[in-house]
Amino acid sequence: MWLFSYNTVQVLHQNSIHACIKQTKILDSRRQYSLHTAAREGNTERVISLIQQGFSVNHSDPDLVKPLHEACFHGRLQCVKILLENGAEVNARNIDGATPLCDAASSGHINCLELLIANGARVNPVLLLSSPLHEAALRDQWECIDILSKAGANLNASDCHYGTALHITANQGFINSAEVLLRAGANVNAVKTHSTPLHEAALKQDIDFLGFLLEYGANVFARNNKGLHAIDLISSSTNPSKELLLYWMNTVPKLTYITRQVIRRQLGQTGLMNIDQLMLPKLLKNYIEHR
Repeated sequence: MWLFSYNTVQVLHQNSIHACIKQTKILDSRRQYSLHTAAREGNTERVISLIQQGFSVNHSDPDLVKPLHEACFHGRLQCVKILLENGAEVNARNIDGATPLCDAASSGHINCLELLIANGARVNPVLLLSSPLHEAALRDQWECIDILSKAGANLNASDCHYGTALHITANQGFINSAEVLLRAGANVNAVKTHSTPLHEAALKQDIDFLGFLLEYGANVFARNNKGLHAIDLISSSTNPSKELLLYWMNTVPKLTYITRQVIRRQLGQTGLMNIDQLMLPKLLKNYIEHR
């Protein structure tokens, strides 16, 4: 038979109480974020039931993530619809400032993206460190980039870390996304601390991307904040990427090349996005669009 002192029994009793309190808090926390879980898992019946029980569609977790963020990130379209119909804040921000549109763009859920835009989601959120367009570019979601650009996204918006969306694609070698951006009117010579997308591609020694940017009018003579051309960022004299840049530096552009750049600059983003509506021969439209 075990005999315990009064103090031992008291300590055991207190530990038991603390364990119960801790378990209760865990259960309360899980119940508190039940709508988040249901939205994340795409459980529409559960989402509807919880809303009917009085759970707020705009309740935030400690990171200010709301159920709509969860549904959008995981592509739960029906849950997104239900949440929006019940008053979810379409432009709600989490602790990082990301909106549900950012989540849908980064994860490539096109249907959620379109639904959010149709319900008033801002494609150019103010005071946001990284826009939905940046989020899409970071993960090569070129279809999302296309939708965002057609919805009026600022193609040349720059943040303090990545630069423009085109800088991101150049750094990562995402040619498909870059092509969507440039066809829509993104500035091929946009700068990030005086560094252009061409500088980014040169750092990676990505000859395919370099050639692609040059065809779209990248300025081979542009200098970064250290006064360096893109070619100066490649050390080896026999590197194919360096040879390509040297060729462009020593070659006079054709008139057709120069003309196309002038036309595209004059049309701007709006004109390029609506080029199909212009009364122009298809051959000329294809020429302007690099098709």
